[in-house]
Amino acid sequence: MSKCQHCAKMTTFFKFHGTGNDFIMLNGMQHKLILSPEQIATLCDRHFGVGADGLIILTPFKGYAFEMQYFNSDGSIASMCGNGARCSAAFANMLNIAGSEFIFLAGDGPHKAAVERLQNNLWNVSLSMRDVEVSGINGDSVEINTGTPHLVNIVKNVDSIDVVAEGRKIRYSAKYAVEGINVDWVEINSDELKVRTYERGVENETLSCGTGVTACALVAAYKTSFNSLKISTKGGSLRVDARLVERKFSDITLSGPARLVYKGEIDLQ
Repeated sequence: MSKCQHCAKMTTFFKFHGTGNDFIMLNGMQHKLILSPEQIATLCDRHFGVGADGLIILTPFKGYAFEMQYFNSDGSIASMCGNGARCSAAFANMLNIAGSEFIFLAGDGPHKAAVERLQNNLWNVSLSMRDVEVSGINGDSVEINTGTPHLVNIVKNVDSIDVVAEGRKIRYSAKYAVEGINVDWVEINSDELKVRTYERGVENETLSCGTGVTACALVAAYKTSFNSLKISTKGGSLRVDARLVERKFSDITLSGPARLVYKGEIDLQ
């Protein structure tokens, strides 16, 4: 029997999510995968593709367990995605690319991951985040970069915010139209936060955003002096731990679940 020509084109993909922030995962450790922005946008489209907030390819990089290449759902490349990085760590652990503790590379630099497999398709992942220097966090609207830039807005009732309308208004304002910015709203209740995020590149509200949750936690930690904060998002709960010395946050970790939803095959051509 001759080999099926159509089947030869098929590539296995995996669908993961971290508190509702979902990703198409591809293993590029053995064979190089190059996708155009148009291909990525089509794959991430929730009507004409698999559907996801982003697409991730794991590739080899000397001295690290792997490199995470992260793409937004519009096909643009991004330097970092917190939940995507946690899902990448779980994905690498599942494929035996990496063990329970390892260092991998993302667009914003190295990250250390501690991975615990809880069930066949569920992991808990603690991820080190880059140090963040602050020159002072004043007022209720703060710009902060946690691997990607965020504008954190402190509000009394996060559920009352029209995240899509307000997020687009800020993201496409004269100040941010070219480079873009992620916009977060955080409600601070003692040592627990409630966060909602409008993500550039997705251009919509996502159920969770790892770098956004981290940004909100650092702003809240600066104002409340708590160094461990539980964060509630529309997609689930995360935890951020950090240490503030003078005007620099270090030892920042983002922790929470990463879940495999399903695997399938796609024709990348």
